[in-house]
Amino acid sequence: MILLILISLLRGGKSDISIEKCSEGDWIILAVFIIVMICVVKISVINVAKEQALKEKYGGVNLAKSDLIFRGEVLRNVLMLGFGGGWVAGALGLGGGVIFNPLLLSMGVPPKVSSATGMYLITFSKVATCTLYFLFGELMMDYALWIAVWSTVGAVIGLKGANWYMQKFDR
Repeated sequence: MILLILISLLRGGKSDISIEKCSEGDWIILAVFIIVMICVVKISVINVAKEQALKEKYGGVNLAKSDLIFRGEVLRNVLMLGFGGGWVAGALGLGGGVIFNPLLLSMGVPPKVSSATGMYLITFSKVATCTLYFLFGELMMDYALWIAVWSTVGAVIGLKGANWYMQKFDR
């Protein structure tokens, strides 16, 4: 993806990969995306189940009371709410946090964990959106780079400020 963006910059910000909406290529990309996401979900569920089994095997090491144990009804609810919430967020153009934060809170997840999870999900939403804009030739690269540079500067300043604050007040 980064290589495609660099090539696009060298060619004046226009994408050579422009795909017409609802064309055969568009449907193929959608089908591949769905297959890849199903595989990612399956692998993730297997890995989380293995990790939780190890935690339980060794006396609950690093297993908090508020952790969701992904078995049975909890696993089904998480997958259904994840699919439904993702569909609604994508259809309405919302960030995932708007939908997933209240859902996670209602399942007993602590607010800090729920908020961090929402921010993590938003990252994937924005990467997917940028990729689609790039593939359809509608991404304004000069604007995207301007935002990326200033977002990076702001993130670094914010992290330095947070670290300074925590050290100063011993928190």
